Amino acid sequence: MLLAIDIGNSSVSLGVFRGEALLLRRKLSAAAERSADEYAAAIHTQLALGGLDSREIDGCILSSVVPGLTSLVEAAVGRLTEAPVLQVGPGIRTGFRIRIDDPSQLGGDLVADTLAALTEYGPPLILIDAGTVTTIAAVDGDRTYLGGCILPGVRQSASLFKETTALLPAVSLTGGEEECLGRNSADAIRRGLLLGSAMMVDGFIDRYLALPKMAGAKVVATGGSVELVTANCRRAMVRDPDLTLKGLRYLYETNRSRRG
Repeated sequence: MLLAIDIGNSSVSLGVFRGEALLLRRKLSAAAERSADEYAAAIHTQLALGGLDSREIDGCILSSVVPGLTSLVEAAVGRLTEAPVLQVGPGIRTGFRIRIDDPSQLGGDLVADTLAALTEYGPPLILIDAGTVTTIAAVDGDRTYLGGCILPGVRQSASLFKETTALLPAVSLTGGEEECLGRNSADAIRRGLLLGSAMMVDGFIDRYLALPKMAGAKVVATGGSVELVTANCRRAMVRDPDLTLKGLRYLYETNRSRRG
C-alpha cells in the first residue's frame, strides 16, 4: 500500500492507495505541538479505523507547505513502516514544465494538483485549490505551469471579521446559492464572503482564458473549502476533492526509480 500525506497550514491529509484505488481518505489537524509519537499514533488509529494495517505500507510520499511539521510527520511514518519516504521538492520529476521565477517555490500540493489534473483532464487547465488560502493557477496547452494568484481563504477571512471588528457578528458559512443583498449584518457578511470569493474566482478564470494557449481551458477545483468558494461561481468546473492525493500517487509512480 502507498501512504500519501499532504501537510497543509490547517490540516494533514492522509490517503492510502492499493494500486490505483484510494482505500482511505482522512484528515488530521496540523498541530506543531504534537510529537512524532503522537502523529504516529494518530495515523495508525486512522488506518485501523479504516480496516487497514500500517504494516502493509510499502511506500510513502509526502508534500508539505509547513517546514516545521515536515520532519515530525516523516519521523512518525518511520515509527509505522520501514518504507522510504519520498518528499515532493526540488529534484523531483513532475511531468510538466514550471515557468515561474523560482520553481522550488511551487508548493508540493500544487505540484500534485497539476500533475493529477493534467493526467486526468488534459491541458490547458485552470486549477483552483481552496484551503487556508485559495490559489488559482494556469497551465497552458504545452503542459507549462505559467503561474497564478493567491487569495485569502474564505474561512480565514470570516475569522478576521470577528477578530478585528467590535460590532460585527460571527457568521457560519454554508455553500449554496446566495442572494447578493443581505438584510442583516450576518447575512451581509456571509454574502460578501461567499459571493465575493466566487466573483474573484470567475474574474481570474476570465483573465486566464484570454492568455495565449489557454483558450478552452478546463477548470478543475479542489481543496477543503472548494464548495464554499466555488458554489456561486458562474463558470463551469470539475470539482475533484481527491485531486491532491491522486497527484501524490502519480508523483510517486513517476519517481519510483528514485526511492530509497
